[in-house]
Amino acid sequence: MRSIYDLSWGETSFLAKLQLFFKSREQENRKIWSDSPQVQAQGYSALASTCYSIVGTAFCQLKATFRPRWLSPMKIVVWCLTWLPLAAWCYWRMLPLSNQIVKLIGYDGMSAAQCDVHQTILRCYKRYDEARMCILAALAKNPGEVHIRGLLHIGLARIHQQNRDWVSVQIEVDKVIAEAPKAARENPQQATRIYRHCADLVDQIGGGRSSYRRWSSP
Repeated sequence: MRSIYDLSWGETSFLAKLQLFFKSREQENRKIWSDSPQVQAQGYSALASTCYSIVGTAFCQLKATFRPRWLSPMKIVVWCLTWLPLAAWCYWRMLPLSNQIVKLIGYDGMSAAQCDVHQTILRCYKRYDEARMCILAALAKNPGEVHIRGLLHIGLARIHQQNRDWVSVQIEVDKVIAEAPKAARENPQQATRIYRHCADLVDQIGGGRSSYRRWSSP
């Protein structure tokens, strides 16, 4: 049986994400009704992460509907009948779910991973100042997981990108690149996600893809 983690990051089909939606709700709802704020926060964080995963995959699937172009109208209809209702629900719920974590335990009580989920969702809603505060709070915890540190620095780079502060973008990307090999050994799936973000950012600051090939090759 596929785990929630595999369904979140290893599967992209509509049926897999629908299964993720119901499986995650069933499992995490038990935590939400706990008497412990920490356990409740874990449940809300997992549900918010599930919603983010579904929204992101739905958007990628929407872009894929335009290839090939002659099939686009039919594929868009199918997307609207399948992905759109699920993605709309998840987009509507993911920020309230994530905000509930902060209400329960605050940034001081949140793990770096929970902060990463929260800052990612805040950036989806263009709440960059709040996202920056969340990232800095998480980095102050000196998270041991290399891929979590990488994702937090990517979040900062994306915020600097919005401000067109390309020097700061480069600084954050360089920090991620320096630890990229460790991240790949620690969590290959998340490292791939980090590589993809860095490659995109390097392109935008004029570095091309040569840097990406240099540090992502074995």
